[in-house]
Amino acid sequence: MDIANNSMEGDTTLEKDGLKVFLEQNANRMLSEATIDFSDEQGFLISGTQSGTQRDSCGESCCR
Repeated sequence: MDIANNSMEGDTTLEKDGLKVFLEQNANRMLSEATIDFSDEQGFLISGTQSGTQRDSCGESCCR
């Protein structure tokens, strides 16, 4: 996650109450059902992400 003033080519722009969020394609898929919140104690909190299951080089399934 980074702070940017403008979107880059291929980004999806979401806007809510004047706040704009720019998501690159993979992040947009991963965060399509997510909720992003902010806490003074913990900073940004992201819940409900869609994590994909990938196979590592030994063939075991792992979540990344």
